Amino acid sequence: MTKEEREHIRKQVRNEISSLEKSVITLTELLDSEVQSDANDWFTTKESNPSKQINEIALAKARQRIMLLREILPRIDNPDYGICVICNKPIPFERMKAVPSATRCISCQ
Repeated sequence: MTKEEREHIRKQVRNEISSLEKSVITLTELLDSEVQSDANDWFTTKESNPSKQINEIALAKARQRIMLLREILPRIDNPDYGICVICNKPIPFERMKAVPSATRCISCQ
């Protein structure tokens, strides 16, 4: 993988982290407002508010993805980044762009 390709992936990962962090803030604010609404409505239960459950799942997934992406950033400069752990062949740049956490090529999946 070339230096330019590594830099492209690094920038892409940082942009995704930034976007996800904004989503986390928005979802947290949304959930906080839903909790306040629930406190004022005695008849509201978690089961009757599916959007709250969806937002909680989305928030958890966003946080998990941020953690994964932050773990990838320091690995991008490692010589073995973008090398399949099974066949030791380079993983195509297009795959690494699509899945920066990929450790296997398509053939070895």
